[in-house]
Parts: sequence; structure tokens; C-alpha cells
Amino acid sequence: MGLVAAERALYETVWSTVHNYGDFAPGEQHVRLFRAMSGATEGTVLDAGCGSGKGALALAAAGFDVTCCDLTREGLVEDARALPFRESCLWHLEPRAVGLYDYVYCCDVLEHIPTEYTMLVIARLLGVARVGAFLSIALVPDAFGVWVGTPLHQTVRDFVWWRDRLADMGQLVEARDLGTTGVYWVQT
Repeated sequence: MGLVAAERALYETVWSTVHNYGDFAPGEQHVRLFRAMSGATEGTVLDAGCGSGKGALALAAAGFDVTCCDLTREGLVEDARALPFRESCLWHLEPRAVGLYDYVYCCDVLEHIPTEYTMLVIARLLGVARVGAFLSIALVPDAFGVWVGTPLHQTVRDFVWWRDRLADMGQLVEARDLGTTGVYWVQT
């Protein structure tokens, strides 16, 4: 089984067996912060690694035209299933989709990516965004991997590690250390 198939199978297992995995959705909580850091009030948004889709629903309620993207639809709540959906591994986002969305919104995802793929994913996210990417990244190990026998947070690094690498990838306009989470606004 290849890496993408293994990741998809892992998250299908997580979504189907860990009953409260999607209860807390950072994407649902960070819409106001995204708008403050980016100045965005409308436009197209790719919710990259949308998980439950609760963040995408919050973005849609705030007036954005949202497309969900994840390895699997398994975690989507019922209302989010009505939104456009792209099934994709984030390091396989099509390079020909350059500038397809105004913004990328990526919350509680990058720490789930194998370390060797994190910068490729960020490059792909910035590539599909015309304006920039809002990134919320957990800086601590996850509490759910124990239920499936493997840590879900594969790239646990500190705020500065992420900040410095993001500054190399695009124009890092703002970075906030929220303790257990780093929040970053990177323009293309």
C-alpha cells in the first residue's frame, strides 16, 4: 500500500471509529482571525484538509465561496456534504490549478503531514492561492492517535520552526504564537 492510500485508510478509520474526533474543529474557530489577518471579506476559498467541514461551513456563513478538500469525505458533517468537494492528497494538488482560489484556509492539518512533505504541501497551497494562505498549525502532539495505534501529528515542531520555513516559502505577513497553536498569514 502506498503512502497516500495508507493515509486515506488511517483517516477513514479515525473518522469511523473515534466518535469525538471531529467535535472540536479549529477551522470553525478561526474564521474571525483569518479575516483579521488577511483582510478578506469575500472570495473563493479552498479549505485544505477540511476534515469535518465545520470550518468550511463557518467560512460559507461569513460570505465566502468555499470548496472543501481532503483525502476522504468520511469526516464531513451532513451540512458540509452540500459544499463542493475535491478529494486530494495535499501534496498532490495539481500544479496546473495555479491561482484557482483567492485564499487557502488550512487549519489543524500541516502537523498531520509527514515532515518530508510539509514544504511541498505549503508550496502547493500557495500555488493554488491568488492572494494567500491562512495556516493554523498545532505545535503539540495529538491526543487521538492512541485510539488507532499511531500518532496523527507527524510533524510536531515549535512556532519558530514553522515561522522560519513559511517565511522562506512566501511573504509571511503575520505570525501569532497562541501557545499550543501557531497561526500564520502568508501571501503569495
